Amino acid sequence: MRSVRPMTDAGLTCPLCGTAVPASASACRGCHLPIADVRRHAGDDSKRRTRSWTSALGVRLVGVALYAGAVAWCARQLPAALPFVVPAAAAGLVAHGVKGRPWLGLLAFAVLVVALPFMLAPALGAGAFSDLAGWFDDPQW
Repeated sequence: MRSVRPMTDAGLTCPLCGTAVPASASACRGCHLPIADVRRHAGDDSKRRTRSWTSALGVRLVGVALYAGAVAWCARQLPAALPFVVPAAAAGLVAHGVKGRPWLGLLAFAVLVVALPFMLAPALGAGAFSDLAGWFDDPQW
């Protein structure tokens, strides 16, 4: 449960309309924003900016580490899958590491690494079926 610190009646500033709101009011008179929301956004802006800057940097660094690790693991364990993993990691890195959109980066990575090979599976099966047909039609038998 979050504790609400006591506010003096000196007033707050509404984050939406910028008008002064007395702490004893139930909502902002200009835009009708509830006083709980006004109080929540009335904290120290420098701490909030610092926290958001460090949080954004942390999200980007986690994205770089995640996609670099995926490529390194794939290069060591599954080098044949690199044509799928490297473009997917690049797309994920741009969305996650550069733009700061982790879910979009994860979605791009999953689509390119998981969905695209499944879409290409019938083409791989066609080669296997032709090899099988060649084995049955082999005149050596």
